[in-house]
Amino acid sequence: MGAATRYLCRGRVQGGERIFLWETNDRDRVVVDEAGDVVSFDTEAEARESGPTSVIISDESSALYDFDAIQAWCHSRDEAVDCPTVLNIWNMLNDVPGVQELFSAAESRADAIYDKLFHGCNLPAIGGGPGEYVPEWTSAEIVDFEATNPVGTQ
Repeated sequence: MGAATRYLCRGRVQGGERIFLWETNDRDRVVVDEAGDVVSFDTEAEARESGPTSVIISDESSALYDFDAIQAWCHSRDEAVDCPTVLNIWNMLNDVPGVQELFSAAESRADAIYDKLFHGCNLPAIGGGPGEYVPEWTSAEIVDFEATNPVGTQ
């Protein structure tokens, strides 16, 4: 097992932004403290100064995870979905240790929703038809998404 690499991430929550760390090594995960709380910082400089010197912090610019936008969308009943934004946050939430249990109870229902979001990103590597895929959501899928989405329940 090699040295872990950490990436700076910005999370927008309740109108403010915090810096948190996502780590890849033997498995991908959001960095948490001993109590299981996400470790966060006011500035990127503070985040870069944290942690052991054996951990590499990437020079890549920080990615933004706008939890406020997802929460607003969940409450809006707007059927238009920004698939990459929703999928990125879904994946990030799955990398928070202990959060997987939030999704496991509804996993069979969530798989179809996840697949629609994934294909709605229209990634070139997946190929596809000549047009862009835009998922259509049923009322049942919207209810299932709200039930499996911890951000939308706040």
